[in-house]
Amino acid sequence: MSEVMINIRNLTKIYGKLRALDNISLDIPKDIVALVGPNGSGKTTLINIILGLVKPDAGEIAVLGIDPWRDGHLVRRLINVLHEKPSFPKWFTGLEYLLYAAGLYGVSNPRDRIYEVASWLNIASELNRRVGEYSAGMVQRLGLAQVLLNEPKLIILDEPTANLDPVGRIEVLNLVKTLKKDRGVSFILSSHILPELARVCDFLVFLHYGRLLLASDVKSLLPAQPPIEYKIITNNNQLLFDTGVKAGLSMELHEESVVLKSMEPDDLTKVLRLASNSGLTIRHIEPEKSIIETIYLSVLKERNRESG
Repeated sequence: MSEVMINIRNLTKIYGKLRALDNISLDIPKDIVALVGPNGSGKTTLINIILGLVKPDAGEIAVLGIDPWRDGHLVRRLINVLHEKPSFPKWFTGLEYLLYAAGLYGVSNPRDRIYEVASWLNIASELNRRVGEYSAGMVQRLGLAQVLLNEPKLIILDEPTANLDPVGRIEVLNLVKTLKKDRGVSFILSSHILPELARVCDFLVFLHYGRLLLASDVKSLLPAQPPIEYKIITNNNQLLFDTGVKAGLSMELHEESVVLKSMEPDDLTKVLRLASNSGLTIRHIEPEKSIIETIYLSVLKERNRESG
């Protein structure tokens, strides 16, 4: 495991009769960390405690060696958060908004920094367009640019792919992986959308209604990189299957769909390109159950058996 970023010991938070966090202990490394669990599992409470916005009722937490409740202002200089479905003033251009954000952060040489970050995210050519003209994926990239401006040690992404289509989700997660590899930025991805996470994350944290189910590095759970399966329905599934197999993609033809077994990050993009070039209409795309979801449900079942 990489160097520890957050130390948590016996952390508890109670709201009335609800134990939002129930005596959890774990070390979160300086990696790409998936914080996984259903709505109400305690993910948001844990994030708010990490940021120093909520005081725990019991236990201890240190974020980069700092007590977030006592010195939250220091923690929040080192951590940025991009919330689910970010919204920006539609009448601003991307550049105008990032200049405004850079001013709030106190970034020196803001224009240079903005274009440096924009080049990492491949959005430099889009900065003079108004935000209202951006696609959902482009808005997500603008949000990533904002939280990168002041060189944070950690970025928390809350449901970063919730409003994106499968291709958009892959693009955002690939950006996260590249930023960690090339820029050394650590991430916590809080999500209940699981299929693509195994490919990008280094460490998994499973929460279930305040309880810690699992905290483990991905390699110990998944010694081999699992494929991600996508169910695809078009107006001519046979043609898509034939074209995809000819292009070297791993595909299965079912009665009403084609299943892509994606081994590479851009496999789904290739399928979309092949469909377009063949004049096909894609009617539906959805990821099948992921290996992470399978592990999550297995751990939950075992925990319930132990407690029952």
